[in-house]
Amino acid sequence: MSKVIENTITKRQYIFILISAVVGIGILSAPNSICQKAEQSGWISMFIGCIYPLTITYCAYLSYKNLGFIDFYTLNERIYGKFFTKIIFIFFMLTLTIYASSVLSGFFNVLSKEISFFLPPSMIVTVVSLTIVFTASFGLQSLGRLSEIVFYFSSILFLFPLFTIKKGDITNILPLISSFEKILSSIPASFYSYAGIEISFFILPYVVSKKTIKNAGFISSIIIALIYTSLTFLTIYYLGFELTTKIYYPVLFIMETIEISIISDFKIVFIFLWSGIILKILACDYFVIAHTFSRLTHIPYKKSCLITWPFVMMFTVFMIPEHGRNVFLENTIPYIVYTMLLYSIITAILSKLKVMKGV
Repeated sequence: MSKVIENTITKRQYIFILISAVVGIGILSAPNSICQKAEQSGWISMFIGCIYPLTITYCAYLSYKNLGFIDFYTLNERIYGKFFTKIIFIFFMLTLTIYASSVLSGFFNVLSKEISFFLPPSMIVTVVSLTIVFTASFGLQSLGRLSEIVFYFSSILFLFPLFTIKKGDITNILPLISSFEKILSSIPASFYSYAGIEISFFILPYVVSKKTIKNAGFISSIIIALIYTSLTFLTIYYLGFELTTKIYYPVLFIMETIEISIISDFKIVFIFLWSGIILKILACDYFVIAHTFSRLTHIPYKKSCLITWPFVMMFTVFMIPEHGRNVFLENTIPYIVYTMLLYSIITAILSKLKVMKGV
């Protein structure tokens, strides 16, 4: 195995990597999608949706606990055999390629519309993607440090929407329960906002202390859920669910309305700080892409970072038109999320059976 991959991380860094792998471009559009069905109760559905990251992280913990915290490739070999392990790794590699490309293309779409319309698409995508490759090439330990540092600096972003409380209207969130049927029917859509948490399977074995690692997965899932839930609640409280469903990036729209005396255009400041979050989530995704490719081909990790870059670029260019990107994701992400959920549960069960049989 590549020396880069053998770097260890702390439990705290594990938490921050999980948060980094999920919170990204979705925070801008999540309220729009969840309110389509749940209406003013969208924030409730969003919080209930944390069942997905809780299930994924807990199943990852159980699988590794049962088989002795071996690496992910070996874990799959012991459960599914060599042939199916390769298929599973190809699926993960393609999935994270879709995640990374959708985030990068969405990032470009926002920048080109708001502050970078004078730059050609190729320049933005190339510079950002090369930055991601460079960051991910340093390995897991550096990724853990980066995730922790950026989280501390960027967490202030999630406090800015509180400025809209005075401008909101309590009637926008009343009645709190639109209908139980609408809330339940929109919960699957909330799962999509938590996509990326699957990185837990790849990094959990490298956490130094395994003693309370189960709690770390729970903590990260709740933090992510609180971020998405609070932003969804404040968006509905300020805009109302009707307007929220008509604005694709409602959180960004809210940022445009925030007025701070010393800042002429707060939206630009927000996008600048938010860019750090995007680079962080892309680095996490790219780590998995390069890692899976390295294990499948036995090519060193750093070389794999460079080799897989053109494929991510091709997917990114394919998804740059916003409409095409949305249509593609709407037709792929649901299947990916449910497959990941099914895989996690089955893997946890089979790992337990392996222990019971003494295999």
